[in-house]
Amino acid sequence: MSAAQTTTSTDVAIVGCGPVGATLAIALRHRGLDVVVLEKQPDIYHLPRAISMDDEIRRMFQVWGMRDLIDPLVTPLCGAEFVDTTGERLIGFDLPPGVVTPNGYPPMSIHYQPELDTMLRAAAADRGADIRLSTPVASVADTGDGGEGGVCVETEAGDVVEARWAVACDGAGSPTRTRRGIGVTDLGFDQDWVVIDIRIDGDESTLRGPAQQICDPARPGTFVPGHERWRRWEFQAQPGETAEELTAPAKVWELVAPWVSPDQGTLVRAVLYRFHAMVADRMRDGNLFLAGDCAHQMPPFLGQGLNSGQRDAVNLAWKMGLVHGGVAGDGLLDTYGVERLPHARGVVEHAADVGRLIDQLAGRVSHGVDEASGYGGERPFPKLTGGALHGDDEMVGTLVPQIVADGVYSDDELGDGFVVLVADDALTTPARWATLGAAVMSVGPERTGGHGLVIVRPDRCVAAVASTQAEAEAATTALFAALAID
Repeated sequence: MSAAQTTTSTDVAIVGCGPVGATLAIALRHRGLDVVVLEKQPDIYHLPRAISMDDEIRRMFQVWGMRDLIDPLVTPLCGAEFVDTTGERLIGFDLPPGVVTPNGYPPMSIHYQPELDTMLRAAAADRGADIRLSTPVASVADTGDGGEGGVCVETEAGDVVEARWAVACDGAGSPTRTRRGIGVTDLGFDQDWVVIDIRIDGDESTLRGPAQQICDPARPGTFVPGHERWRRWEFQAQPGETAEELTAPAKVWELVAPWVSPDQGTLVRAVLYRFHAMVADRMRDGNLFLAGDCAHQMPPFLGQGLNSGQRDAVNLAWKMGLVHGGVAGDGLLDTYGVERLPHARGVVEHAADVGRLIDQLAGRVSHGVDEASGYGGERPFPKLTGGALHGDDEMVGTLVPQIVADGVYSDDELGDGFVVLVADDALTTPARWATLGAAVMSVGPERTGGHGLVIVRPDRCVAAVASTQAEAEAATTALFAALAID
């Protein structure tokens, strides 16, 4: 280590202040942890990249008191479909205005990432995160064994941040992951696509329809109606085509000609991307954790890349909060990867299958992908398994339903810790939950899926259900073991 210019002590050092790093900073500050965020770039990236926010992530921003900040930045998606070259729907669904999921929000909303990033970074700073721009990181080294030690983060300028934990949110190429020797598993999807963003100059309602996967045997494509005036197209590169050819303005306008002409919009971005599918071999390495693209990468066909990274932030923050507060043991942090890796892998695999299904429905090649993997299909979204969960009921590992009535959101009454929802007056909440400061609420059976008692984690995930006192006690014992509480 070089001689330090300055040394700072904090609870968590975050490497990278993209949307995942900023979200994690917000979540950790909400739990009372001190945070230093180190970002190598001097400013927010000015062009759109991720564009989708699902209902679960909107719900988590509500938990952090940010519903009013998020709502103006998003536009609910009105549907999604696979279509042929004539625009005829092959499979898909519509989402009429006002449709919400059990999370209380539309299934998917669209945003303009530079606006979202600006808001997230400002919200993190407003909540007390120490954000340092133009600060590339040179190394992240553990200073002790497991939970007994910490980390030392050194910047390229020689400054040092000493922290209990560090989290790498430094993107797909993650220098931090590479330096720590954490491998990745390739899940076998690699395709080059040109991604095009155009701002509509006229009527904002232009091209305001469902998101489409265009099953064209000559060139598969994607269309996404973005937030406000933003629209996105993606087209699969064909053998022999170069980035220079596909991103040339004349070629771009040729590709989007069936939808829009140069006199109707402004070309903002055209770039060739490699759509890739991978997961890291582990998400914890001593006192370093991985989150976002450095832990998992997926093709964009489900709109779940950023959402998956923000799920990482949600999962890790409440666990670090309990360990930092001395309520739970360090072993709880081992459940982060146990829960997030299989879930992320399931989403990556599903997204890759959607990409394969485009080719398949276009008649280009048969991958053997069932149409249930497509929009509106019956392939279930992954839920959490293992970790700080107990039992095999279908509710366990999913978010407890949120009731919204007359503008009142039921999550707002749950607080920030564990909650025991009791629908059967004959059941008594096990006494150990009082030692954890868990809230106990009497509710109707619609909140518990018909169970007598439901234990809800701070991330609104159902940790366990019970219909008898013996089941409630057994669930409590198992969960306290997962929390590493003696």
